[in-house]
Amino acid sequence: MEIRKPPYRFEMKKIAAFGDIHGCHLAASTAIRVSQEIHAQAIFLGDYVDRGPSAMKTIQVLIDAKKKNPDWIFIRGNHDQMLLDLILEKATPLDIGTTSDGTFEYWQTVKSFNEWKNLELTQKKEVHDFLDQTVPYHENEDFIFCHAVLRDTGQRIGQKPLSELIWNYQHKPLWRGKQFIHGHLPVKEVYREGAGINLNTSCGYGGKLTGIVYQPSKPKTQNLIKIDENGNLIQD
Repeated sequence: MEIRKPPYRFEMKKIAAFGDIHGCHLAASTAIRVSQEIHAQAIFLGDYVDRGPSAMKTIQVLIDAKKKNPDWIFIRGNHDQMLLDLILEKATPLDIGTTSDGTFEYWQTVKSFNEWKNLELTQKKEVHDFLDQTVPYHENEDFIFCHAVLRDTGQRIGQKPLSELIWNYQHKPLWRGKQFIHGHLPVKEVYREGAGINLNTSCGYGGKLTGIVYQPSKPKTQNLIKIDENGNLIQD
């Protein structure tokens, strides 16, 4: 008698996208652990440094996670860019930078920069390489993942300059492209405006780290992961 096997159904990995971490390495460690436990592809939306207890500990746990999970995505945030500028000596802590919306001050990343300067040479290179390899954005069939808010500047996502993708806070004119998931603009809870879903729930500012999890076959069915700054899962 012939034994027929049921048809094989390939189901894509879950996606778990996390907002700004800002130096909260314990929260980052929990986000990594949970993503691995649910077999998700993790996407981190940038701003790994500044504000919280340790930028370098945070980056180290992300470096370790990247080595173990080569399909994970690490997007660059404006604070990561500022630190990279200081490391590459493109700016000094006393400099003032400019964006299309105004100016910013490099002193914000001095604590992280001083931490980096105290590392061993090989660790310094690892941190530099990690920051240098972060990407401006990531896009799949369901969403665009980016650090800052997307707005309609008459450019497609691939045409936007890095400064726009990491610094913009403005929603208007509203982005009319694919729905996007972002951080950068601090809020207390996940916030939706236009096509945007904001996950920066103020981790490093006394808030929490929030992740959004979905199955690619069902992108509208979304669950939230909430983690306090000490790495504890928050139950609603």
